Amino acid sequence: MLEDGIIRTSASQWNAPLLVVLKKPDASGKPRLRVVDFQRLNNLTIGDSFPLPNITDILDQLGNAKYFTTLDLASGYHQIPMAENDKKKTAFSTPYGHYEFNRMPFGLKNAPATFQRLMNSVLTGIQGLRCLVYLDDIVIYGSSLEDHNKRLTEVLRRLRENNLKLQPDKCEFLRKEVIYLGHIISENGIMTDPSKLTAIKNFPAPKRIKDIQSFIGLAGYYRIFIEDFSRIAKPLTKLTKKSEKFVWSAEQQNAFDALKEKLMTAPVLKYPDFSEEFNVTIDASNYAIGAVLSQGPVGNDRPVAYASRILSRAEQNYNTTERNY
Repeated sequence: MLEDGIIRTSASQWNAPLLVVLKKPDASGKPRLRVVDFQRLNNLTIGDSFPLPNITDILDQLGNAKYFTTLDLASGYHQIPMAENDKKKTAFSTPYGHYEFNRMPFGLKNAPATFQRLMNSVLTGIQGLRCLVYLDDIVIYGSSLEDHNKRLTEVLRRLRENNLKLQPDKCEFLRKEVIYLGHIISENGIMTDPSKLTAIKNFPAPKRIKDIQSFIGLAGYYRIFIEDFSRIAKPLTKLTKKSEKFVWSAEQQNAFDALKEKLMTAPVLKYPDFSEEFNVTIDASNYAIGAVLSQGPVGNDRPVAYASRILSRAEQNYNTTERNY
């Protein structure tokens, strides 16, 4: 990083501690390490409220697309220069010296908002119409080959004009099916990414509350694919309450296995067509409510998304009609 100008030697009084966290290998196959812990600096930082896009909203806009390209910026954060007055605040020490960042590092509280604002600015006027972007992940889509190529040319032109560099080995050009934001997208709809499901499939039976929280966090990323997710997961989530003693019984194991099975056999979700009518089907039990949003003739309709939640104590006292409405 010193040779690339990402960091420089420092005389700053700031000094963030180092943490070694193994990350995915880079393009050369070498493992990458995230090493600077900016927790104390982040605690002193005023938050930037610039919003990140909702992933579901992004995927919903891909209907009618038949061709896709995904672009990934090379170390995206490091392509943004730090303000001179702020460089000293990013200082850290190693056995080889004291350094500070010339380029925006990973781990800063406002780095995601700063990067998203940049990408929105670079792609203003075409984002949401010809392409979609979530941080450093861009997808270009088109209903025809000609349409797709025109959009791709425009996006590449914008990136070049703003001196933003891509990581070629992580880009996929002109595909009928691509992986984007943990989902497989194609003209047929949205699917879960099998490579992401491996961690869920191999997750061992939880032995403590943190294990349950980790599993629910992983599985919950795909909850829109699972009918009655909250009802199925209830035996697990109830163990995370302070009032509950941690006892892993057959009830928890069955729920654990059921969620895994549901995720391994998740349906292909349909892109919403806002020019057509939607069907909403609701089903409430004594303690949970679930719904499915679908489109198509009743009986032959396809799911767009599933939703569910646990009822509050007051809601559990509602009659059947009130629970459904």
